[in-house]
Amino acid sequence: MKLSTKKNKGAKLFVSVAAAALMMAVCTVVASAAGGGGGGTGAEAAYRSTIEFFITWIRRVGMMVAFVGGIMFALAIKNDDAERKQSGLITMVAGFVVAALCAASSMFNLFG
Repeated sequence: MKLSTKKNKGAKLFVSVAAAALMMAVCTVVASAAGGGGGGTGAEAAYRSTIEFFITWIRRVGMMVAFVGGIMFALAIKNDDAERKQSGLITMVAGFVVAALCAASSMFNLFG
């Protein structure tokens, strides 16, 4: 019994150390683009266009969420329901926050 327990612990330790070594090897790879003269390489342009595509669509989704929140709030005013008013306002504000973060994406320095 003790021998098999020691083997299991040794195997678990080996797997843990091997996984940690593999993660360190994979995560420390240095990637550099050729041409370092201020942008224009294919990879940088693809990165920029992909990020801008996602920012555009996330901003649009945020505005749609704000629109839905506004409709929820308007319908709650009609029925004088306090809980639905709060839910509509929270949804509307959440949509505006998402849209504002996308509009201010330049302050996050996404493009180096």
